[in-house]
Amino acid sequence: MEIDFTLGADPTAAYRSLDNGSASAVLFLHGLTGSPVSWVPIARAIAAEGVDVSVPQLPGHGTSWQDMDSTGWSDWLGEARTELGRLQADHERVVVAGLLMGGALALALAAAEGAPDEIVVVNPALYIDSPFAPLLPVLRHVVRTIPSIGGDIAHPDRDEYAYERTPVAPLATFHRALRTLRDDLWKVTRPVTAMVSGEDNVVSPRTLRALRSNLPHPPRIVALRRSRHVATLDFDANTIAEAVLQAVSTETTVPRQSETGE
Repeated sequence: MEIDFTLGADPTAAYRSLDNGSASAVLFLHGLTGSPVSWVPIARAIAAEGVDVSVPQLPGHGTSWQDMDSTGWSDWLGEARTELGRLQADHERVVVAGLLMGGALALALAAAEGAPDEIVVVNPALYIDSPFAPLLPVLRHVVRTIPSIGGDIAHPDRDEYAYERTPVAPLATFHRALRTLRDDLWKVTRPVTAMVSGEDNVVSPRTLRALRSNLPHPPRIVALRRSRHVATLDFDANTIAEAVLQAVSTETTVPRQSETGE
């Protein structure tokens, strides 16, 4: 599959291709402080295969961290749920693919009523891996921002256009929501493909351990050996695109067995 990483005039803008007349669609969800650009090259490649795709810009993202400062988990999940509903209204099968926070959103959608048919998560976050995470509810009243968590890409010529600062208040809502999400993983009955980078400076291995332990069916595990956290823009982007296309093409919702591959 050919992936074109050429950026558009506004690389952080939402991207949609919904005129393919396909019975299936893919909803792509970007990460915290990121934007649609992290998924757009893969989404365009999937659209070229004749599949409808949508990469929304989640509230507070793709502009400035000041805009994100007044948003939180409920806003992001609400936008993801709304877009999922739109796609489900016009398509027989909808797959949701998410990166980092987008992966958490995908799992949250899969744990709720009206779940997508299958999900693909790339370096999803089920924990905020910082010793300061338990202090976020208090820290949000003292410190407005912390350094960015974006830009963890091995490829030297790719950029996810993440914010230079991460606002603490939205991060605190994310931290709180992840506790609930971990408790709700048993509700995820749809097939899950978890794609994990060999070197990830944002998400620790304990997220994968939680998925393996708490999902009712074992996820399919795919190793992204040449990529860092933002693997969708990294050396293994083709592997991710192929996994998404495979999820779209799957006829059954019976979970596949776990496997590790490239």
